Amino acid sequence: MKKTKTTHAPQTLDDVERLLGELALKDARRRALTAKMDAELKAVRDRYAADLDALDAAQKALAEEIASWAELHKAAFGEKRSLVLTHGAIGWRLGNPAIRLKPRVKAEQALAMVKEKLPAYVRTVEELDKAGLLAAVAGKALDAEDLAACGLRVAQTERFFCEPKTEEA
Repeated sequence: MKKTKTTHAPQTLDDVERLLGELALKDARRRALTAKMDAELKAVRDRYAADLDALDAAQKALAEEIASWAELHKAAFGEKRSLVLTHGAIGWRLGNPAIRLKPRVKAEQALAMVKEKLPAYVRTVEELDKAGLLAAVAGKALDAEDLAACGLRVAQTERFFCEPKTEEA
């Protein structure tokens, strides 16, 4: 049999005020604990930062040396793109294919040529300018009847909020 948690709804505005006070106290305590935790984490990060930076720089320098060897000795890879060695693997990875402009060709020129020779590969997007419609309604250039004639309406939701004051309790 499932146990259900029962909550008692406050009956008066004073009850709500008391509950909001409790919420504010819990919020202040949570923020204080979070600040304390963040300070401790920062101290730990600061303690290790210099060593980690030195190790990162050393790893980068070693990887650059290995890459320069690989560039000079591509024949060692044979037909393969990588080599498995005792302490790891080295090699080249192919990136994702991408369309790029050829040298001295501008984007506008390429678009014009694709429109002429390969029109199936040109996108055109038509969509509602919702922000413009909302601005027109707010500025009284359009009204609800104008929108209704087009099968549209302005909708707005309402959500409850509960924000405790953030002063220290």
